[in-house]
Amino acid sequence: MNRILIIALTSILLSGLQACSKPAEEVKVAEPMVVQLFQTKEVDITSKYEFPATVSVVKSVDVKFEVTGRLIYTNLVEGSSVKKGQVLARIDSSPFERRVTEAKIRYEDAVRNLDRIKEMFNKNVASQSALDDAKSQYSITELALANAEQDLSYCTIKAPFDAIVGTRQIENNSYISAGDTLASLQDRSKLYFTFEVPERLMTSNMGNKNLTATAKIIGGDNDIFDIYYVEHQTMPNPITQTYSVTFASDGDMKDAYYPGSRATVQVKNNSSQRSAILIPIKALVGNETQGFSVWRFNETNQEVHAVKVKIVNLSGEYAIIANGINVGEKIVSAAVNQMSEGLKVKEYKADY
Repeated sequence: MNRILIIALTSILLSGLQACSKPAEEVKVAEPMVVQLFQTKEVDITSKYEFPATVSVVKSVDVKFEVTGRLIYTNLVEGSSVKKGQVLARIDSSPFERRVTEAKIRYEDAVRNLDRIKEMFNKNVASQSALDDAKSQYSITELALANAEQDLSYCTIKAPFDAIVGTRQIENNSYISAGDTLASLQDRSKLYFTFEVPERLMTSNMGNKNLTATAKIIGGDNDIFDIYYVEHQTMPNPITQTYSVTFASDGDMKDAYYPGSRATVQVKNNSSQRSAILIPIKALVGNETQGFSVWRFNETNQEVHAVKVKIVNLSGEYAIIANGINVGEKIVSAAVNQMSEGLKVKEYKADY
């Protein structure tokens, strides 16, 4: 019995020693997430910029007749001014006056016939179909008279707005077909200055109301004119990646220069803020109600932390940040919704 007990105790002790001699299981450490980072950049929002510009007018329209006839009068002297409502051209109206007279006779006859049929119908002498035919004839002649009078009014063209006469293409006593262009009229109530702005400048100044601009005509006097913003394109040129921007002047200079002139435009930012920080818009987390933040990368411990930022403008693929982060800091610029506070990350670097 003692021998059996000794053997059992020995087995237990050997099992314990073997268990203690087993190496501890290795603890697996998660690899840091590889992320794409963007190093913040500073953009100057107070600089002066100068652009070559082209001068154009508010609009240019062609003078055309809507009926065919012989031109008997024109007041279309190239380069001359015309006032709204002023007669510019006439074609011989005699044929159209005859058509109006003929249409008026037919109409008046239809009116008398309709009155007669109505009276007979009320006395049960005329049928319903006779009354319907009389009404139809009345409507047809009324419409024909209206068309004839409209064609007669088309024999005279009046200026639709105060304008300058551009190129004249036809002379008196010429036979005019409907749609032929007589001349062009230019609305020069303003002069437009159109120029191309690089995407970077459009992004950094989008929505900025502190911009002022001046223009100078190349080859003209040395006068500098104040101009103001009118419009800009929202899609860039696919080749040059620039945006077309238009400013205007409605001062005295509009009468001194012509469309097609070349000019230089200087744009100045009068904002008290001297610079801002540019970041990709896809790096932002949040919304206008709750506010925006970015994930800032800490190079010391390789972690990311959420930082609140103040947005100046949003435009295209970029955001302009007033504060919250500093120039040169790195932020997560992709897969931002997968980030969490203190997450260990590793910067993605492309192999070249």
